[in-house]
Amino acid sequence: MKSTLLAAVLGALALNAVAQPTETVIWTPADSVTDGDGFQYANWNDVNNWSTGVVPTWIDPVTGSYYQAHINGTPGAYTACILTNNIDVGQMMMGDSGGGILIITNGITVNFAISGGTNNGEWTGVGFPNGPASLYIYDGSTLTLGSHLWLGQGDANGGPNTVYVDGSTLNIPSGQLGVSWSGGAGTNYLVITNGGTVNCGQWSSQSFGFPGSGSKVPGSENFGVLNLADNASHLVINGNQTASFNILITNGQFLAYGGAGTITYAYNPALNVSVVSAVAPIDQNTPKFSLQPSNTVAALNGTITLNSLVSNVPVNYVWQFDGTNLVDGNGYSGTHTANLTIAGLTAAQAGVYSVVATNSSHATEVSLSLPADVTANSFGLYPVVTINGINGATYTVQWASSLTPPVTWNTLATVTEGAGAAQVVDTGTPLSLTRFYRVVQQ
Repeated sequence: MKSTLLAAVLGALALNAVAQPTETVIWTPADSVTDGDGFQYANWNDVNNWSTGVVPTWIDPVTGSYYQAHINGTPGAYTACILTNNIDVGQMMMGDSGGGILIITNGITVNFAISGGTNNGEWTGVGFPNGPASLYIYDGSTLTLGSHLWLGQGDANGGPNTVYVDGSTLNIPSGQLGVSWSGGAGTNYLVITNGGTVNCGQWSSQSFGFPGSGSKVPGSENFGVLNLADNASHLVINGNQTASFNILITNGQFLAYGGAGTITYAYNPALNVSVVSAVAPIDQNTPKFSLQPSNTVAALNGTITLNSLVSNVPVNYVWQFDGTNLVDGNGYSGTHTANLTIAGLTAAQAGVYSVVATNSSHATEVSLSLPADVTANSFGLYPVVTINGINGATYTVQWASSLTPPVTWNTLATVTEGAGAAQVVDTGTPLSLTRFYRVVQQ
């Protein structure tokens, strides 16, 4: 499924909330569009595609009145429901009558069972009560859930039920992630790709169908799989949950690059989150840096160049500043080459720079360079002693911290006068100190 198929529905009308009591609305599309690849889809915002002729939105979070939306489909004919406008929705269930597909795209913000910060506690089901069902979150869109997300909960057909977080964000702030929490035999998937992120508020050893006392068996039980498809995608979970990860990796339930890469994880005590990440597979096509950028101290308003090099395969370079991709301009040049130049360095440009090299023929093979710390020298104001003496004569510059007897004089520098005035800079004193100076001819 490609998001480019959705151009025909991007002009959908804005939603209007309709005051109705709590009721279930079933997705029964009366019209659909077939794209060039033969894929069937229909627009969420078309009232003709809902059983009651009303687009399901959140109604009244105070009284609890809302629509419960069910995305269903005739088995074997999965017309996708396309959502392209910001919206708050009541409880969402997918797979009411044998399956269903919901696609969230166009960079929108969607809330299920949550409105204005009010959580009504309703969970979201993918594959409930039947599958297969799929939820796609595309194109920088954000989906936030008011409670749990269950894949395969009670699925009599055994799935597969899948959630794709593709270059987007899925937030489950107060609920629990359950990829095959319970249900019939089958495998359900959470796929995070293209820099997508899933933020999970609660966690259990059963979140991927693992009951805690032993591992699940694919094909005979409800079995959950996480696939982190690239090293820019992450699963982030509140608290230190790392003790439950090894069995999931060993059991093939946490995969990196579909099983070709390596899963890594770490607990960040400062943020109190556990982060699951992926490391790309290493083979002859993986970019390897033969030259890494190094830490640099540069003068303000000066020009510096950070150098890198990948020589084993052709690559595309992208330089980053504090984790954000750079483009040429505002003093930067070479942002998409091996060497980055910064002209007219300002204090705001001091920070951590890194470069990402991607093999253009193997887009998933990514190597990230070591970061280089660029530090700008700050301005310093120092005392300067000027000596207008005899050409060729030698003078000693001395300082004292007080002129109250007894006075202790310390040597700062010894200089020989040239054709012009000699100058000695005292870099050892900040502005908060007072010093007295004298010049003695040798």
